[in-house]
Amino acid sequence: VANTPMTQEMADAEIAKRTITFAEGEGNAVVIFDESLTDLTQINPALVSMRQATAADLVVLTAASFIGTEAIPGNAQTVNGVAIPLADKWVLTPEEQEEIATATTSYNASISAVASTNGLALVDLNSVLVEASTTGINFDDYNLNTDLVFGGLVSLDGVHLTARGYALMANEFLKAIDATFGSNFEASGNMAKAADYPVTFSPLLP
Repeated sequence: VANTPMTQEMADAEIAKRTITFAEGEGNAVVIFDESLTDLTQINPALVSMRQATAADLVVLTAASFIGTEAIPGNAQTVNGVAIPLADKWVLTPEEQEEIATATTSYNASISAVASTNGLALVDLNSVLVEASTTGINFDDYNLNTDLVFGGLVSLDGVHLTARGYALMANEFLKAIDATFGSNFEASGNMAKAADYPVTFSPLLP
């Protein structure tokens, strides 16, 4: 595939993305690798595809213990996330987020088609999580959302649900089974109760 000539407008946009600025004190954005940037290493091997993160990037929770460490202990010029960009595994760029969303939609469509063809109960947990992340979702006397620590739905590892979150999901399965197969889990009151699944936090948290 032939290389596409870069216009001045494209070059200006690339320069703006790659411009890295630090100020004294806190609040500086970390530096990351970004595969979506134009590969300039053929021009100069030092021009790696790196930029500062923006609010649109998603940095994984576990990066907190990695950012600021030194790739070479004792060498302040090798600070990860500052002098050395965070590798791809630590960050989801907007382009990667879009790819994930597209793949998720495709997989969910396939799952829905299989369930419909075979007369199976289908639970759309993706919609449940989207609702929780936007307006919050009611579960008995509680409103659960995806905020870390105090949202009530997501555990402290930022990946798995809390016991109460899993109880909510279990109820969604029971509702789907009722709707598809005519059972009466919900009508008979045999649903998980939010109060039976408390959400506790480490006393070490501030």
